[in-house]
Amino acid sequence: MSSSTSPTAEWVLITGGSHGIGLALAAECLRQGLGVATVALDDEHYARLPMSLRPLIPTNLRTLSLDLTEDGAIDRILEWLNREGITVSYLINNAGFGRGGLFEHTCWKEYRTMMLLNNQVMVELTYRLLPQLRECGGGILNLSSMEATLPLPYKTVYTGTKAFVYNFSLALREEFRHHGVSVSVLCPGPVITNADGLRRLEAQGWRAKLLVTTPSAIAPQAIRGMLDGRAVVVPGILTRMLILAGYLTPRHLRMRVLEKLFSRYREPEPPAPEALEVRQLKP
Repeated sequence: MSSSTSPTAEWVLITGGSHGIGLALAAECLRQGLGVATVALDDEHYARLPMSLRPLIPTNLRTLSLDLTEDGAIDRILEWLNREGITVSYLINNAGFGRGGLFEHTCWKEYRTMMLLNNQVMVELTYRLLPQLRECGGGILNLSSMEATLPLPYKTVYTGTKAFVYNFSLALREEFRHHGVSVSVLCPGPVITNADGLRRLEAQGWRAKLLVTTPSAIAPQAIRGMLDGRAVVVPGILTRMLILAGYLTPRHLRMRVLEKLFSRYREPEPPAPEALEVRQLKP
């Protein structure tokens, strides 16, 4: 899809930007006057993207349907940007997915895809776009989670990938400071992006509901943090308090408490296939 382009627009590339947090971030970027180039799977969310953003009059919107886990996906993104005449000033690495349950109840193929999408795609896209980001003196926003600082039993691989995003972002921030490129990491609490997320929230009880938020609620703070060059963006006072409490609590005690809180993930049978929380692979 394409539309007329303002020659003065700064462009942001958003992965997984057709629904959930990615869509909310795209909408907020348009409100801030940025041109938005988004990459997402060719599904019902992608088909509805222009309609979803129509109230914002997205004259600077470009979309590409692509599975980021395919071989050569990053090459295709760079070729597409070149064809569209877009130089990226900001990069939002939003695409990713997670899964809860006993470690052995998830097949290896799914874990491999999770690590590929949540981490390897993010690193390669950042690496390949660095020349453009340096030219523009822009910034990067990587989507992590409050769980990056709270390693959760029953979400072992997911929290591991988000810890990687968190540490990678903060370390890269110091390196890129010399390039004039800021790096920010977004660490939200529970965010409801689909029906399965709501199901799992209800399973965790009232404690989780105190933290829950929506994509549209966190997007303004996330984009403002990126534009202001903040290191870590944590939406919500309660979420920030819990992260601080996690740091102050002895590790062995913290891990025992977390295991108890998330013990509802212990299931006698593997979760149904629809129990995936996916931002980029499948909604």
